[in-house]
Amino acid sequence: MKRILQLLFFIFYFLTSAQNISIVVRDNLKNSVENVNVQLQRESNTIDFKRTDKNGKCVFSIAEKGNYTLKFTSMQFKTKVVEINTYVDTDFSFILEPQITEIETVEIKARPKIAKSKEDTISYNLKTVKDGTERTAEDLIKKLPGLDINDNGKVTFKGNAIGQVLIDGNEFFGKNHKLATQNITADMLEGVDLWQNYTTVSGSQSTALNLKLKDEYKGKISGNLEGSYGNKNNYLGHANLFRFNKMGNLAFVGDGNNIARDPISYSDFREMNRQEDVKYSTNISQIEIPSFLNNDGKVDSKANQFGALQYSKSSEKFSVAAFSVFNNVQLSKLLATNRTAFPTISTSFNFNEQRKEDNSGYFGTTQIKLKQSFRDNSFLYYNFGYNPIRDSFKQQINRSTDFTSELYTIENQTSNNSITNFLSWNKKINNINLILAFAQQNNYSSDDLHINSTSNLFNTPFKEIAQSLDIQTNNYNLDFDLKNNFKFADIAFHSGINISENRAYWSETSFGNNSTQSLKSYIYNNELFIRKVVGKFDFSGSVASNYMQLNNENEHFLSKNFRIKYRPESRITNDFSLEYSSHFQLPDFSQLLYVKNFDRNLTFTQNKDLLPETLSSTDTYKFSYLRFNLEKGNLLYFTLMYEKSKPNFTTNTLNFGLFSEIYNLTGNLKDRWLLIISDDRRFGLFSLKSKIIGLKTDSNNFINTLPNNLQLNNIEIGQKLSSNFKKFPVQFDFGYTLTETWYNQTLFDVSSTQESIKVSLGFRTNIKKTVIANVLGDYLMQKTPKNKRENFLLGGQVSYRKENSNIEFTLLFNNVLNLNSFQFISNMVSSQGIEESKISAMHGYIMGGMKWYF
Repeated sequence: MKRILQLLFFIFYFLTSAQNISIVVRDNLKNSVENVNVQLQRESNTIDFKRTDKNGKCVFSIAEKGNYTLKFTSMQFKTKVVEINTYVDTDFSFILEPQITEIETVEIKARPKIAKSKEDTISYNLKTVKDGTERTAEDLIKKLPGLDINDNGKVTFKGNAIGQVLIDGNEFFGKNHKLATQNITADMLEGVDLWQNYTTVSGSQSTALNLKLKDEYKGKISGNLEGSYGNKNNYLGHANLFRFNKMGNLAFVGDGNNIARDPISYSDFREMNRQEDVKYSTNISQIEIPSFLNNDGKVDSKANQFGALQYSKSSEKFSVAAFSVFNNVQLSKLLATNRTAFPTISTSFNFNEQRKEDNSGYFGTTQIKLKQSFRDNSFLYYNFGYNPIRDSFKQQINRSTDFTSELYTIENQTSNNSITNFLSWNKKINNINLILAFAQQNNYSSDDLHINSTSNLFNTPFKEIAQSLDIQTNNYNLDFDLKNNFKFADIAFHSGINISENRAYWSETSFGNNSTQSLKSYIYNNELFIRKVVGKFDFSGSVASNYMQLNNENEHFLSKNFRIKYRPESRITNDFSLEYSSHFQLPDFSQLLYVKNFDRNLTFTQNKDLLPETLSSTDTYKFSYLRFNLEKGNLLYFTLMYEKSKPNFTTNTLNFGLFSEIYNLTGNLKDRWLLIISDDRRFGLFSLKSKIIGLKTDSNNFINTLPNNLQLNNIEIGQKLSSNFKKFPVQFDFGYTLTETWYNQTLFDVSSTQESIKVSLGFRTNIKKTVIANVLGDYLMQKTPKNKRENFLLGGQVSYRKENSNIEFTLLFNNVLNLNSFQFISNMVSSQGIEESKISAMHGYIMGGMKWYF
C-alpha cells in the first residue's frame, strides 16, 4: 500500500510539473489588442493555438522549459514571428505593426473560395452560395459542401449529426437543431463556421455549427409573426422573437398548426434530454420518447401546439444557458394490413386488419446549465433537467379471418417523469486537467392498458384485460478524470462508479395477479487513454476495465478502442482513418421482467432466459476517407463499417393468429455492414450532391421455438443538381432518390421486397427582391410484390413583400394534387408472417396568410 501511494504521488508530481507562459500583445500606441491569433511552435510544429482576450493577453501551458517560436497573425496587423526562451523568462510582451495596404481599383475575376480551413474550424463564405431564394438558415446550410439536413432536421457532417447549433457562439435550445435552422432567417446570417473540436459549457468536446449574425440584428428585438388559413379548416400560426445583445440572448418560438408540421423532431428530443455529461453511463436509463414525435408523414391528421423559451449569456466568469419547451399534440392514424402466415402454418392464421388510432399527448423539457469560473483556472458546472411526458392512445382494431371477425377496443395511457442533476468541478494545473463529477437521475414511468374484445383474449376465459406497469429507476454516477498533454503523448485516466436501482410493479385485475421485481447494480470503470502524433500519423487508443455487480452476480469486461488517422501534406485536405472498438451492453430492465407484459398490438412479452449479468459484446471496425477541396468547395466522404455482436438479445415468437406471445432470450449472433458515400461537387454555375447509403444486417431469432435467421438489406442512391445563376432570377433543383429494401428469412425460406423511386424538380425565384417563390414537384413510385402506387406531389410557397415593408403575403401549399386522400404502402417479413400494409397520409392543403417582420 505504501509503494502504491508513493507511486501515485510521483505520478501526480510528474504530471503537474509543467509551467505557464504569459503573452501580452499591444499596438504601437500601447493599446491592448484583442482577437490576435497566437501559435506556439517548436521545431516547426504547432503545439498550441490561442486568441488574445480583451486585455491583449493569452496563456500557454508547456510541458518543459526550452526554446519556442511564437507566430502572431491578424487582419489588422502584420504577421510577426519571434523566438522565446522560457529558461530566461515566462512573461512576454510584444508590439504589432498595423497592416496598411493601399489597393488600386481592379476587377477581380477569380472565383471566391467557398470555404477556408484553420485549425479545426471550417468557415463558409455564404456569398458564394446565396442566390436570394433562401428563406431560413436551413436553406443555406443545405447548399454548403459537406453539410446536409437529414430527415429528422439534424445538421450532418461526414454522415454524422453535428453536436450543437450555436448562435454567435452561444447555446440555442441545447442540442435542438430545427429551432435554430428553421427559425433563424437567411437574411440574419453573416457567416457559418463548423467547429470540429468545440468545447461545450460543461468542458466536454463536441462538434458545433456556429451561425454568425449580422450586426444589424444585435442589440434589438427582432422576429416575425405569421398566420395562414386554408381548405378543410387547415391553419398555421407561428411566432419568432429574438433579442441578441451583451445582456444575453433571449429567444421565443411559438407554433400552432394542424398540417402535421412538427416544430421538434424525434432525434432532437432524444439529444436535448440525453445526460451526455456522464461519460460512462452504461446503466443510465434513457428517457421515453413520445410516440407522436415520430413524424414520418404517415398520419391521417395531426395538430400541434408548441412553445419554447430560451436564455443564454456567456462571460469570462459566469455562463448560463436555460430553455423550456412544451408541445401538445393530437393525431389520428388509419392503417389496413393483410398478414399471410408462413408456409406449413395454418391458413387460419391469415387475417385482414383495419386499425384506427387516436393519439393525444404532451411533453415538456426544461434544462438549466450554469458555469462559474474562478481565478485559479477552475470552474464549477451544474446541469438540471426535468421532463414530464404523457401519451394517450385509443384504438379500434377489426381483425377478420376466413372463420371469424373480432373487434378490439384498446385504451393505453403511458407517462414518464424524469429529473436529472449533474455537478462537476474542473481544475487546470499547468498542463494537467482534473475533473470530478457527480450525476443523478430519477425516472418514473407508468403504463396503463385496457383491452376489450368480442372474444376471449390470449387463450384465457376473459374478454377484458386491465394491466398496470410502473417502473421506478434511480441512477447515480461518480466520475474522476485526469488529463495531461506530455511532449511525447497525450495521456488521460478515468475512474468511475455507476449505481442503479430498478423496481417494477405489475398488476392485472382480470386475472387478479400482481408482481414486483427489482434489480440493483454496481459498475466500476477504469480507463487509460493515450494519443501520440508521429509526423502525419495520429495514433490513439484506450483500454477500460469494467467490473460489474448485478444482484450479487459478478461480471468483468474489457472494452477497447483504437484509431489511426493519416493526413498527408497537401493543398487539398485528405484524411484517412481506421478505427476499432469493443464495447458491451447489458439487457434493459424491461427485457428482464418475468411477468406477461401485454401491449396494444395484441401481444405480450415475457423474459425467458435473459439474466441481468448477460453481456452482449460488440466489435466494430470502421474505415473513413475525407477529401475536401476548400477552394472549389468539392468534398468526398467515404466510410465502411462492420459491427458484430455476440451473443445478442433476441426473441422467440409464438404465433396464435389473432395474437402473439414473445419471449426474450439470448441469441447467437448479430452483425451489420454500413456503407456511406457522399460527394459534393461544384462546376461552373451548378452544384451536384450525390449519396449512396447501404445497410446489411444479419440476426438470429426463434419462431415457434424454431431457429431462424433474418437478413435485412437496404440501399439508397440519390443525386441533386442545383443551379446558382447570379444574374438570372430563376434557379432550379433536379434530383432523384432510389430506395430498395430486401427481407430474407431462412425459416420457411420466405422473402419480401419494397422499392421506391422519387424524382423531384423544383424551381426557385427571387423577382426584384419582392417575390420569392419555391415550387417543388415530385413523382413518387412505391412498389411491393402485391401493390404499386404512383403519385404526383406538388407543393411550395410563394411570398410577396414590398421593399422596406414589414408585411409579407404568403401562399403555402402542399400535395395539392391529392387534396382528399393519399396512401403509403409497405411490405415486410415479420416474426408472425408476411405483412402488406396501406397507411393513410394527410391530405393536401392550400393556405393563404400574412407574415409581419419586426
